[in-house]
Amino acid sequence: MANQRIRHLFPGSNTCAGFMGFFEDLRAKATRTVILKGGPGVGKSTLMKAVGARLERQGGDVSYYHCSGDPDSLDAVSASGFLILDGTAPHIVDPRAPGAKDGILNLGVCLDEKQLSAQADAIEALNREIAGCYAQAYRYLTAAKALRADAAAVYDRAFAPKSRRALERELQSLLPAGPEGDGSRVFAQAITWKGVLQEIDSILTDTVYCIDAPWGFDAHALLLPLLDSARRGRVRRLACHDPLDAACLAHVQVGGALFTTAVLMDAPAFTPDLDADILRAEGPRLAFDKAVYDLTLNQAIEALAQAKQKHDALERYYVDAMDYNRLDEIKEDFLSTLPC
Repeated sequence: MANQRIRHLFPGSNTCAGFMGFFEDLRAKATRTVILKGGPGVGKSTLMKAVGARLERQGGDVSYYHCSGDPDSLDAVSASGFLILDGTAPHIVDPRAPGAKDGILNLGVCLDEKQLSAQADAIEALNREIAGCYAQAYRYLTAAKALRADAAAVYDRAFAPKSRRALERELQSLLPAGPEGDGSRVFAQAITWKGVLQEIDSILTDTVYCIDAPWGFDAHALLLPLLDSARRGRVRRLACHDPLDAACLAHVQVGGALFTTAVLMDAPAFTPDLDADILRAEGPRLAFDKAVYDLTLNQAIEALAQAKQKHDALERYYVDAMDYNRLDEIKEDFLSTLPC
């Protein structure tokens, strides 16, 4: 439908501090929440995709929130105040007002627990191996953050206070006046076993402003004042956080305007005025930081890929123990409760 908007985002990312997510922000906007429970491979993502397809047919906006552990799977789907989400680890979610505002749909009831009990040792061993892969990935991401921070220190020194203030004022002058609304947080990018994936198209607005800065430049310092101004003015806003360091911003949507670190064609670009002499003198240092950053990031992605392989092996135990006839009945019963 012409005015229907389908968004694809990430509620969480694998960061230097481990898995970080903003699931509570999704719940805060929901008037009805369904929390899915059950083991890996029991059909949670498949059900959410079916729910999304049903909601799309209603003609309204639908948001799909992909899993950073496996971007082909979903962590949540939302539309018109309705939210269905995966409430299992690493983002365990439980009802706050059971029956009144939210509830649980447990797909784990379709599992043959006797069969799984006989395989408990193998399942626990795989879970430990998966946790080890993620721990390794997070150590590499911590190293990647340190290298990027070293480059940021160079650019901070090369960005004269007068030039910084001038750019800050210019960006502030572009903030729209409205519409009024609250704020939420999300990731438009995520570090996954497939690499660093981006869903920038999902946050595009009619008005886009790009901060065109080199790798390692601390754009968060320019985006945060924009978000703070929008918060004080009670303007609707969306904070898209950095997939490596969730404490930092990568993009900010304020009203109908998007301020982004992605350089997009046909969008005005604002380039920080950096001291060329400092950049020239620190060229070898910056080149080293970027080269080793790429290596450590790639190693983190490789560790995530190993975790995915082991997770696939873990899923097979659960798939073999599923009663899919019963699952289909639960799925059809649940979908029948949704508007056509």
